[in-house]
Amino acid sequence: MRLPGILPLVLILILTACHHRPADGDKPAISVSILPQKYFVERIAGDNFRVNVMVPSGSSPETYEPTPRQMQDVSNSLVYFRIGYIEFENTLVRNIRAQNRELKIVNTAEGVDLIAAKIEDHGDHVHHFGVDPHIWISIPAVRVQIKNMLEAIIEIDPENEDYYVDNYTDFLLEIDQLHTELTGKFSNAGRRSFLVFHPALGYFARDYGLTQISIEQEGKNPTAANIRRIIDLARKEGLRDVFIQMEFERDNAHAIARELGGDVIRIDPLAEEWLENFRDTAEKLLRVLNEPI
Repeated sequence: MRLPGILPLVLILILTACHHRPADGDKPAISVSILPQKYFVERIAGDNFRVNVMVPSGSSPETYEPTPRQMQDVSNSLVYFRIGYIEFENTLVRNIRAQNRELKIVNTAEGVDLIAAKIEDHGDHVHHFGVDPHIWISIPAVRVQIKNMLEAIIEIDPENEDYYVDNYTDFLLEIDQLHTELTGKFSNAGRRSFLVFHPALGYFARDYGLTQISIEQEGKNPTAANIRRIIDLARKEGLRDVFIQMEFERDNAHAIARELGGDVIRIDPLAEEWLENFRDTAEKLLRVLNEPI
């Protein structure tokens, strides 16, 4: 046995393998607008890519302004997945195009059944106006988004297509099971409406036959008359609690909750752990909808 001579060779091979293992910074990059999209990419692609997120935790995507460093990170990516109808993305895309006209930009909203104030069908194309951008807070909409992501990821890395398809299929099964479960639970809920400060749950409400009553109107704080109207409507519907996103801190939400004798309940639609957070949001809504009147 010549183990002493073999051991140095084994050590060299191990050290060489470790040395050539790509660090996170050496991986090809994919850029996304918000943290839930990072979760979607990683469910499909595992850790094959480094994921740049434009809007950090605690910031609002509707008012966020990317830094020059973030702009450069996106420009250096293989693909940028935009939500589709968040305002900052329009400016971002124009600026990115000026730096890198070859960058693949994917509108993940393509094919989603959008909630819009106005829709114009011109036969060969459709214009949407006043679109609710919160398409990641809907399992049917997420099914479309992750299919769009899968196709783009396979296009930039066709050698790993089977791996990506398997991951996508597993994720799809998981969210479909959750959707079936929630459809049953919400169909038996005691109430059909809920109060929310910022209208982020419109797609969620549509999916499960609910009505979202928003305190904020078109991104603006309500007038005193609107607050009174909301309070009167809430009392008629038997509502007391107000849902508010983590990045918002509004006195109006607390004042209305106090007036109704209820609580302010925090939700976090922009959390990175999308699936866990989606279930948590659903459970909070179910508790409120099933409270005794």
